[in-house]
Amino acid sequence: MNEMQTFYPWCVVAAFSDGSRLTFGGSTEEQARSAMEAASNEHGEISWWDHVTDTNYVDGQYYQLLPDLPTLHVVDLAGYDGPVDANGFPAGLPDKIARYAVEHGAAEDEAQVIVRMHERWRRA
Repeated sequence: MNEMQTFYPWCVVAAFSDGSRLTFGGSTEEQARSAMEAASNEHGEISWWDHVTDTNYVDGQYYQLLPDLPTLHVVDLAGYDGPVDANGFPAGLPDKIARYAVEHGAAEDEAQVIVRMHERWRRA
């Protein structure tokens, strides 16, 4: 027999004083929290709770509707001693990275994250 599963857009997890750790779902954040609070009658005080992110929803938003994460560029400055801009990047590098991203299919206004890596952060 197949059981139907429900994936709620809001889910919270709570730890109770009786040692149980349970999840509660709802169509709204308020519904999920109300269900959690009602369970304290059976399981004791809530000692900790937090929102749950699963494979279907992130903070009430269906995962397919979330915007893409920005591209992350890591720049290794070990040994670089040339000119730098006000943010500590080699002069003109952020603009080069933005042009490169657009040339390779990114939208012009798409976020680009640039991280500077220094010698002391390197791993062997």
